[in-house]
Amino acid sequence: EVARQNMCESTLACEFGNDEWNEKTRQLFDEPLFRVTRIQDVSGTEACGALKNIVALGAGFVDGLGLGGNTKAALLRVGLLEMAKFCTTFFQGVERGTFLESCGMADLITTCYGGRNRRCAEAFAKL
Repeated sequence: EVARQNMCESTLACEFGNDEWNEKTRQLFDEPLFRVTRIQDVSGTEACGALKNIVALGAGFVDGLGLGGNTKAALLRVGLLEMAKFCTTFFQGVERGTFLESCGMADLITTCYGGRNRRCAEAFAKL
């Protein structure tokens, strides 16, 4: 989607201890069709990137079993809550707002509707 120049967004998690460096780093990536938001929560951002894949497997099973959109929506809602609970339990300094950034909710939605983990689980459930 980035290569096709569709509007995309991303979260840059960094904290160099210098606001000017943080902003210049964000600006290196930010473009009119690729919006980059910077946050300081490195641990929460990285954990979201991993945990979303587990929820996406569940989304694939829901799709493969034909359980419907309401079931999938509930899975995403509870999955996001569980991601937040896991992160705040096992990592210090995780900010609740991280889960509402593109690295949290947006990436979760994208992965649960089109990611390879979702597709793999859907195919497995249809065997």
